[in-house]
Amino acid sequence: MVLAGCGGSSLETENTRTLTFAKEAGDASPGKPPAGAAACETLATDAEALRATGVSCERARQVMRGWLGSGACAKPAGASRVSCATRSYRCAGTRADRGIAVSCSRPGESVAFIARRG
Repeated sequence: MVLAGCGGSSLETENTRTLTFAKEAGDASPGKPPAGAAACETLATDAEALRATGVSCERARQVMRGWLGSGACAKPAGASRVSCATRSYRCAGTRADRGIAVSCSRPGESVAFIARRG
């Protein structure tokens, strides 16, 4: 691909970052975790699609259970987003079709899952 023009543009920079990320992440097709991530069993009835990057599946389950059991992480009525801290991870959740898409992270580590609660 050839890009022509003068000066910088945020679009050009964003496209470059997106392409770089896509190459580093590997095949991010649905149902398959990106390179470096592990798909883990949730061992829970109220969550699915647990992914761990930089942590073991057991640690990812501990973080997930911490989020699920925390009143501070409960989504307020009518809200589409929630954020909280659990087990030294910062977590953000967004309402999705199947529940709440949750992403928790701290430097070098991340945990993601779908919580099946309102």
